[in-house]
Amino acid sequence: MTEKQLFEILKQKESTTLEFKSRIDSPYKIARTLAAFANTSGGQLIIGVNDDKSIKGCSEIEEMTKVIYAASELVVPPIDIVYSSVKVEGKHNIMIVNITEAVNKPHESIDEHEHRTVYVRANDETTPVTKEMTQVMIKAGDKDINKQILEQPNVKYLITYLKKNTKITAKEYAKLVNISAYRATKLLEALTYESILLMLSRQKPTQFVLRKW
Repeated sequence: MTEKQLFEILKQKESTTLEFKSRIDSPYKIARTLAAFANTSGGQLIIGVNDDKSIKGCSEIEEMTKVIYAASELVVPPIDIVYSSVKVEGKHNIMIVNITEAVNKPHESIDEHEHRTVYVRANDETTPVTKEMTQVMIKAGDKDINKQILEQPNVKYLITYLKKNTKITAKEYAKLVNISAYRATKLLEALTYESILLMLSRQKPTQFVLRKW
């Protein structure tokens, strides 16, 4: 990656596939992010950039040691990463870590107490999911999205809504397209099994977000 390409990335907001870090405070925390990217749509982790997008720089060896440890020892099964660095203004090292979407999901993240949790990327957040969503991920695998489903008017409307509003509940969806709450719930669940949505049932009420777009 060139310095120019990096500055193009810095114009973007954090998202399902992009996160900025000034530095890595804990390998356990970054393991969650790495696993979440792998469990969702892949992504890029940019290290050495402040929240306001200003360039801070980082220690390449120190930060990559944490990332490699997290990817190999704190994510189960381990994930492969590809990383590179860019020197900005001739003095600041910025690290770019690329994570591909996993074929065999899910990957679990190990915390400080040896507990294992499955995380996904929900918009710009790394969030845990329930065993129910974990089972959905296992059954879905890396199946292709059913294009015919995407052509349904109610589904098109939903995707347009989620691109702007990020999350929706079954009650909100029912009101949005004027259908019963039961039918809305079943349709949202079906779209989750088709790998179009993620179901965040740890949230109350259950929320649904786009898996990627």
